[in-house]
Amino acid sequence: MHRFRTFALILWLCLITLLTLSQETRVVRVGVAVMQNKAGRSVPGNIERDRLVAALNQEKPDKKQHIKMQGVPLDGMTRDEAGDEAAQKKCDYVVYTTLIELQASTDPAMPVPGTLQSRPNGVWTNPNNTETRTLNPEYRATVEYKLYRTGKPDAISGAAFSNRQIMPEAEVVSQVMDQIANRVYAEVKKAPPVMQE
Repeated sequence: MHRFRTFALILWLCLITLLTLSQETRVVRVGVAVMQNKAGRSVPGNIERDRLVAALNQEKPDKKQHIKMQGVPLDGMTRDEAGDEAAQKKCDYVVYTTLIELQASTDPAMPVPGTLQSRPNGVWTNPNNTETRTLNPEYRATVEYKLYRTGKPDAISGAAFSNRQIMPEAEVVSQVMDQIANRVYAEVKKAPPVMQE
């Protein structure tokens, strides 16, 4: 009887171990290339790449599929430059981004006629208090992304995201990168699992 209990206990522990291992969270590594800037404004591509990496790393693990994202910064900008590096860093996917539009919708440096600047870097005010303008312009940014499986020639997904806000231009672009992180995570969850070699 003692052997039967010992055997049953060992069998039960093995079963629990197998169930625990089957629910282990799988880490999906997404390489992020340096953002290309075709908008002609001074938004550094490496800073926006780092923002996208941070946004991917902040995505909460999916409890149903047991998937956790891990953003991996890459030094290249194009598929030719970043493809080999992504394979060396064992990335399952690679995302490429391109800033295609960044422009101010209004020019805050041009005050309404009859206005005075009440303080530097502050607000233009009208002595009659009829209109005020902040010095921060409203920027519109559009960033296009493409997501690839590492080593595959065709994109899994791609789209352009836009944002318009009254804030510094780099921050407007960063908010678009957060939207792209959400989309990339959704696309990775939909894709069939990557076979580990």
